[in-house]
Amino acid sequence: MFEVIENFLPQSYQDELEQVLIRHDFPWYYQPEITTGKPKVQDERFKYSHGFTHQFFHQEHGVQSNFWGIVQTLLHFVPQHYGAKGYYRLKANLTVPLEGWNKDCCQEPHVDMPIPHLVCLYYVNDSDGDTFFFDQMFDERAEPEKFTVYKRIAPKKGTAVIFDGLRYHGSNNPIEYQNRFIINAGIVI
Repeated sequence: MFEVIENFLPQSYQDELEQVLIRHDFPWYYQPEITTGKPKVQDERFKYSHGFTHQFFHQEHGVQSNFWGIVQTLLHFVPQHYGAKGYYRLKANLTVPLEGWNKDCCQEPHVDMPIPHLVCLYYVNDSDGDTFFFDQMFDERAEPEKFTVYKRIAPKKGTAVIFDGLRYHGSNNPIEYQNRFIINAGIVI
């Protein structure tokens, strides 16, 4: 399962989300590693990235943000045939240019959770810093020794990528733009 949906949200909602996340007083929290960095493989394409996150909701802790109201309805736009039952986690990521990165680099391939789930990755703004999706799927019995690119998706405001959460993926930081904002919804199926 892998679907790219342009204009995933109505234009007014797209604009509202972007305006909220770029506000000077929006509470972003620094993360020295934006992903878990797993698995560890030797590949010059894969790098570690710091960035900023904002957790809106986590199934184990409930609502964690005063901005929950602005994002909670994202789930309603996920096509019904996916059988989305609710959020496991809903967060935003902000990444910025990093020295030494180029258009073919990405964070180490990872899965957000090692359990069956759906991911809805929503691009808040136009930027560069493709998301790399790999052919390899998570298997708790063995980590892949190499990764082959399945698809690369460029950040385009209003676009969502819905995919099997056990698919390895990683994102590039922006190179030509100042920032890259995404919303990552881990969805219970």
